[in-house]
Amino acid sequence: MARWFVDRQPQRGIPSVSLRRLLPEARFVGCPDWEVSGCTDDHRRLDPGQVFVAIRDARYDGQAFVGEALDRGAAGVVVESHCPEAGRLQVIVDDARTAHARICQALAGDPSRQMATIGVTGTFGKTIAGLFARSILEAAGRRCGLIGALEWSDGLASRPLGAGFGQPGLVGPDMASAGRGGTAARLKTPGKGPWPGGAAGLAAILSYMVDQGCAAGIVEASAGALEARCFEGVEFQAAIATDVGLPRGMPEEVALRNRRAKARLFRQVAPGGLAVVNADDPHAEILGGVNLDARRVSYGMGQPTAADVWGRIDRMDASGTRFLLHGFSRPVPVELRLIGPRHVGHALAAAALALAMDIDRDAVVAGLEAVANVAGHLESIDEGQDFEVRVDAASAATPLAHALAALRAVSAGQTHLVLSGEGHQAPHDRRALAEAAERGADRVLLTLGNPRTEAPQEILDDMLGGFRRPGKVRVLPDRRAAIEAALADARPGDAVLISGKGRNAYQILADRVVPFDDFAIARAWLRARRAVCPTGVRRPA
Repeated sequence: MARWFVDRQPQRGIPSVSLRRLLPEARFVGCPDWEVSGCTDDHRRLDPGQVFVAIRDARYDGQAFVGEALDRGAAGVVVESHCPEAGRLQVIVDDARTAHARICQALAGDPSRQMATIGVTGTFGKTIAGLFARSILEAAGRRCGLIGALEWSDGLASRPLGAGFGQPGLVGPDMASAGRGGTAARLKTPGKGPWPGGAAGLAAILSYMVDQGCAAGIVEASAGALEARCFEGVEFQAAIATDVGLPRGMPEEVALRNRRAKARLFRQVAPGGLAVVNADDPHAEILGGVNLDARRVSYGMGQPTAADVWGRIDRMDASGTRFLLHGFSRPVPVELRLIGPRHVGHALAAAALALAMDIDRDAVVAGLEAVANVAGHLESIDEGQDFEVRVDAASAATPLAHALAALRAVSAGQTHLVLSGEGHQAPHDRRALAEAAERGADRVLLTLGNPRTEAPQEILDDMLGGFRRPGKVRVLPDRRAAIEAALADARPGDAVLISGKGRNAYQILADRVVPFDDFAIARAWLRARRAVCPTGVRRPA
C-alpha cells in the first residue's frame, strides 16, 4: 500500500476493515460503520484520506490537533470524547490507544494469527530468553522472526530498529514497511513503543515476517509497551515471563502497574496457548492464573516436583556454563557459551516453551548451545591480557548483581567495577546500584554514564550516599579515565566489569550527544599496553 485511504465504500484493490467489527463498543457519529483503509495517530504525518486517531498522553494530546488533522485531509477521527470541530464523521471510544493498535493490526492482515506469535516479558532477561527461544525454533527447522530491544529480524537478516525493510543497517527517521500487498507505507508516530512507529511499527514488522515465510515471531513485551497498548489486537500463541517481582525499593504503585502490564500480555494468549512462568519467582502464579484458557508451563532452578523443566549447574568458567537439563525424556547436558546462573534461567524458559511445543530435545540443546553472544551482556574483550574484561549494559541493581556474581564465579582474583551514575535516575535506583556494587565488587571506580541535564557532581554525590564505605570508592567523572584506571589496576587472574552502557556507543551530556564506545576505549588501552609491554599480557593459546 503506497498510501492508505479511508472511505465508507471500500476502494477496489485496497484492503479495508470495518471499525464496527474492531470497536464494537464504540459510539459512531454520522454513520453506522466505516470501512477504513488507513489510519495514523500523528497529525504531522497524516496522508489525505486517512482516519486520525487522537491519542492522549503526557507528551501529546491528539484531540488538540483534530482541526489540523482535518485541514490536512483526514476523512474522520477516532476520539475519546465528542469533538464538535470533528464534524459528522467521528468514532468515540474509551481508549484511543487500544483502538489505534487494533486498527493497525487489522490493516496489516492480522499477522499474529498467521504465525506462532510469542511474547516475552519480565523486568530482566527478555532479550536473552527471546534469543534462546528463536535459536531453538531455528534449530528445529522453523524460520523465526524477532523484535528485540535493539534490533529486529525477519528470520533471514537482522536490522537495527528504525532500519528500512530491505536496507539492513539503514537507520532513519521513518520506517519503510511492507504491507500485505508488498508495497510501502510510511509508519512513524510520536514514539509510543520500544520500536519506531509504536503500534503501527509493530504491525508492519509482524506483517513483514509473515511475508518472509516466518513460522513464528518472538516479541519483547516491556511493561511500558504493554501499558501503551501497543499489543492490542495481537493474538499470542505463547507468553513467557522471566520474572514478576521487581527491584527492591521500587515504589509500590510502580510495582503494581508493572505487574498489571505483564498480566495484560498473558490475557492475550489464545485459548489452548502457553503461559510459561518462572517457578522460582514467588509471584509466578499471578501470571500463570490470569488466563484459564492457556496451558501453564513452568521452569526453574529447583526440583522436578516444582517445575516442568529445571536445571542444575555442573560447571561455570570463563568459556561458559554447563548445566543438566531435566524435563524431557531423559536428563541431557547443555554447554552454554554464556556465563552465569541468570543465563541458565533464561535458557530454561526457552526450553520450557520448546517442551510444550513438542520440539525435539536435540533441537533444544542445539539451539541453546548456538547462542554465543548477547549484545551488552557480559561481552568479553580479549586482547591477550591475563585478566578478564567484560562489558555489560547493567544500569539497575539486579542485573548488575547478577553480572558481578557471574564474574566472581569464573575469576580467581579481584573484581574491578566501573560503575555508572546516570542523569535523571531515581534516588532509590542509585542507592540500590551502589549497594549491589559494594556487595559484589572488590574495587569500585565511580564515573558518569549519561548525565544529561543533571549536575554531574550531584549524580556522583547521590551514588556515594548509597555506599556504606564511600571512602573505598574511587571517583573519576571522566569515563575514559575510569575505564583506563580499572584496566591499569587489574592483576593476573582479576576481572574488570565495565557497566552501564553495553553497546550504546554515545554519551548524553547537557548540551550534546558525543560518541563514546566502552569497547573501543578498552581495546585501545589494552593494545597500547601490549605494544609497550608485550611480556605483560597473556599469549593466546
